[in-house]
Amino acid sequence: MDLQARKYNQAAIGYLVYGLIYLAGAIYLGRIGKGPDGSVFWYLIGATMAFGFPYLIWKRFKWMTRVLAVLVLVRVIGLVRIAARAESDPVPLPWGGEIATWHGAVIFMLIATLTCVLLARAGWQRHVQMKEKSGGNAMTTKAAQAE
Repeated sequence: MDLQARKYNQAAIGYLVYGLIYLAGAIYLGRIGKGPDGSVFWYLIGATMAFGFPYLIWKRFKWMTRVLAVLVLVRVIGLVRIAARAESDPVPLPWGGEIATWHGAVIFMLIATLTCVLLARAGWQRHVQMKEKSGGNAMTTKAAQAE
C-alpha cells in the first residue's frame, strides 16, 4: 500500500470512528432530553453520513475529504466555544456517574481535532510518484520532477 492510500485509509477509519461516537452521543443526549429532539429520520441521515463519508474518503475523493476537513474544523471551533462557556451542568453518563458539559465538549473536541488532522493530511497531501533513477528507486513529488 502506498503512502497516499494509507493516509486516505487512516482518514476514512478516523472519520468512521468520529461519526459513530458523534452519532451515539447525539442519540444518547436526545434520549435523556439534553440534546436536540431528533426524529428517527435525522438519526438515519446521521448514520448514512457516518458510514457513507468514510467510503468516499477511502475511495480517495480529494475534494470531499477537504470539505469534510473544513466542516470538522468548524465543529471543533463550536466545541471550543461550548467548552469556554464553562457551564457546569452535569450530564449523566450511560454507565453511571456524571460529567460536566464542558468536560464532554473537550473530549469531543479532541476527537474532532484528531479527525480533522487525519482528513487534512489526506486531502492536502502532495502526490508522490515512484521514479526510477540510475542508483535505484527514489520517491519524488511532482514539484521535484519539474526541476
